[in-house]
Amino acid sequence: MSAGPYYNCAVRESGEVDCWGRDIHGETEAPTGRYRSVSAGNLHSCAVRDSGEIDCWGRNDQGQTDVPPGTYLSVSAGESHTCAVLESGEVDCWGENTWGQTNVPAGRYSSVSAAGGRGCAVRDSGDIECWGVNTTFNTLAGPFRFVSASWFHSCALRESGEVACWGNNGSGQTNAPPGVYISVGVGDSHSCAVRESGAVDCWGRMAFGQADAPAGSYRSVSAGPFHSCAVREGGEIACWGDNSTGQADAPPGIHASVSTGWYHSCALRESGEIACWGGNSAGQASAPPGRHVSVGTGWIHSCAVRESGEIVCWGENRHGQLDPPPGDYVAVASGRNHNCALRESGEAVCWGDNREGQTDAPDARYRSLSLGGDRSCALRESAEIDCWGSNRQGMVSIRDTSYRSVSTDQDHTCAVRESGEIDCWGEDTWGQADPPDGEYRSVSAGGYHACGVRESGEIDCWGASHPAVQVPADLR
Repeated sequence: MSAGPYYNCAVRESGEVDCWGRDIHGETEAPTGRYRSVSAGNLHSCAVRDSGEIDCWGRNDQGQTDVPPGTYLSVSAGESHTCAVLESGEVDCWGENTWGQTNVPAGRYSSVSAAGGRGCAVRDSGDIECWGVNTTFNTLAGPFRFVSASWFHSCALRESGEVACWGNNGSGQTNAPPGVYISVGVGDSHSCAVRESGAVDCWGRMAFGQADAPAGSYRSVSAGPFHSCAVREGGEIACWGDNSTGQADAPPGIHASVSTGWYHSCALRESGEIACWGGNSAGQASAPPGRHVSVGTGWIHSCAVRESGEIVCWGENRHGQLDPPPGDYVAVASGRNHNCALRESGEAVCWGDNREGQTDAPDARYRSLSLGGDRSCALRESAEIDCWGSNRQGMVSIRDTSYRSVSTDQDHTCAVRESGEIDCWGEDTWGQADPPDGEYRSVSAGGYHACGVRESGEIDCWGASHPAVQVPADLR
């Protein structure tokens, strides 16, 4: 199997190639036939036939799918170029050559990896040779078994099983842990390796990963764009996914609810106090003191309802999202740059950015609210759902089925039916609108994925293979 930025390809046992995910330039439209291996690049794909010939498909603006004739052992598709190992052991590269990424040093190689504006290959001697965009060196003494290259960093597996990484380390993606591994792979800003035990270690900023559902018993879950948090039955909070700003480092204590923003999180303690953690560039994680009954997190701001019914907001205020209308409220929810709150009467009041009509709430009575991106959704007292604001992917279509709750994000929405089943609609490129069967207590839509709490208390997540749905081993 090979994973590209927004799609994947795999070789079946029969030798046929299947690709799925986003399809902009035909990169998932694999030809028929029997293949040994496949490689998913940025917007093109290549595969080696049983005969040793290579087929490439998808974007070809730089000649990256124009394969030279020959018999090949393996292929690697990069950003806008492709490299492959010939039966003779020589490496051929073709496509874009702005940084010299197709100028392969002479010699015999056992494997090759193409990514971004560079290429790296393992020589028969076990040494590694790299060419093109170069941040550190051209040759690394071995012996190595395998190399994997990304735009600005690379990792290789030594004969001893140790992993060596080099290049850009802005997210810690070259800080390989000690140990013995059997394989290694690198992404844009993260790296992962498989230990001899079969366990997987990942380090750096995990932009994409495996989608695993957490085990355990939880009350509720909140899915953010890059991380998720859930409240255990005991009130403790567990978070997983991207932790580049500490947004997954939940504080200890007993909590009633949790809300995940873009790069920060906030939770309502049983005492009524609010705890926030993670990114705090505009003060969005600096919660005010006092007792509260509800909290919501936006992209770079947060809001909460005090016990008195007043709303307090903190963080960025470029669109007036920190200026709530006066009055008494019972609940609040936050979108990218806007908020909505429920009055005791069930009326929805919204404020902040209104460029997509996301603060133009209908005149109705509602039970609950959910905001995502530039859109708002609310559950009527009649159990029907209204949505307003941005209508990308048909997101504001009104649902006349009876629901218990609703959750919306930038491009998709999910809701729990009265029967406990989940409906999702809108953007479905990564399967975020394809919930599993079963009965659920609640659901949360976030970024390119969604998570739901089953009646048993277990959590299911679906959608993009993303750190927000990749749960650490101690939570499984």
